[in-house]
Amino acid sequence: MTNLDYLYNKDAASDIFGKNYFVDNKLHFKIIERGTILPHKNIYVNGGWTWGFGGIVNSRNEFVENSFVHKGAGGAYTPTEEIFHSPATVVYLGLFYPVWGHCITDNIRRLWFLKSDIFKTYFKNCQLIYIPWAGQFSFDYMQNFKRLLEILEIDINKLVPVYHPVQFENIILPDDSFYDGKFTNEYRETIEQIKNFALKNQTPTSSKKVYFYYGTAQFGEEHLAEYFRSKGYEIFSPEKLTFDEQLNLMINAESFASTLGSCSHNSIFLRDGTEAIFIPRAAKRFSGYQQIIDQIANLNAIYIDSTLSIFETMNGPYCFIISEQLKKFFGDEFTGYSENDFKAFVDYSKSSTQNGYQRNEAAWNYYLPTLQKFLSQLSKRKDLMEAYGVKFA
Repeated sequence: MTNLDYLYNKDAASDIFGKNYFVDNKLHFKIIERGTILPHKNIYVNGGWTWGFGGIVNSRNEFVENSFVHKGAGGAYTPTEEIFHSPATVVYLGLFYPVWGHCITDNIRRLWFLKSDIFKTYFKNCQLIYIPWAGQFSFDYMQNFKRLLEILEIDINKLVPVYHPVQFENIILPDDSFYDGKFTNEYRETIEQIKNFALKNQTPTSSKKVYFYYGTAQFGEEHLAEYFRSKGYEIFSPEKLTFDEQLNLMINAESFASTLGSCSHNSIFLRDGTEAIFIPRAAKRFSGYQQIIDQIANLNAIYIDSTLSIFETMNGPYCFIISEQLKKFFGDEFTGYSENDFKAFVDYSKSSTQNGYQRNEAAWNYYLPTLQKFLSQLSKRKDLMEAYGVKFA
């Protein structure tokens, strides 16, 4: 169940959350004979860097569509270095992206194959090939992902990174179980294996209400977290926890809250029907994955607007306030915005203008009724306005 009643404009999101993201497809695999695996590269194209290049080309030098490191973000390239040749038959697992939200979505989308009877019968002794992100991926600093793979009973010693182009005698390419805004039974079963491990190894915790704190490139989130603390939530920075600790928090939680992004994706490990509160980082800025995760985990998902992110930027910064909608959800009377809200907004605005970001007109219009009230109150704080030299006309 998804509740959009606490968005500034729930009609703007209804088409995203009104879809069924499950597909009842039986997954298969391909064998690419004498195919070449290209490592990941950032390539300069048409005046900008495009990050998603890499994957598999077949013996005719044609790109194999299902081998995208990230669908629609890149493709093949002509390597300038020597191509190594190997007589081995290998299983291709795709790009391992060192961002946690991708570790629990994209990075595990082909692991279903390693549980299949076909793999166990014919390919269990094959090396498992993955592409490191820009050649920098290392399990030494991705211990939580390594632990996730161990819980899935993946033999870490069989995982082999490709840092240079290699042509293999045979490349086994499993279908994706999580792809293009869809998920399959195989992906759900992968997640269920992790949740069953968490249930089996569950230990009691006093943390029944959990807030995962993101912090990076976010103005005002510390005050947002403190507001949740006042409502009985314990605040955690997930990157400071082991994966087992994160799982135990999730499997015990009765309510979970986070801003949208990698932190919120941890909700996939909540028990079915658990309340999950999500704060979008900007106007209509819904993660392409979270609404899918909501369905996979069968969450009682509640989306609450509590931002005023009005500048054009894909990766932040974002501005969080304690909104009227958030207070309404918790049953608090809204008497206006606080000093912390004003300071977060002017700090965010100063940083954005200094970095040359332009105002996002669509976001401005989305926020308009709330923004007018906010700026009307802020205009009475000329000390803040003058101190930062920020104009919002």
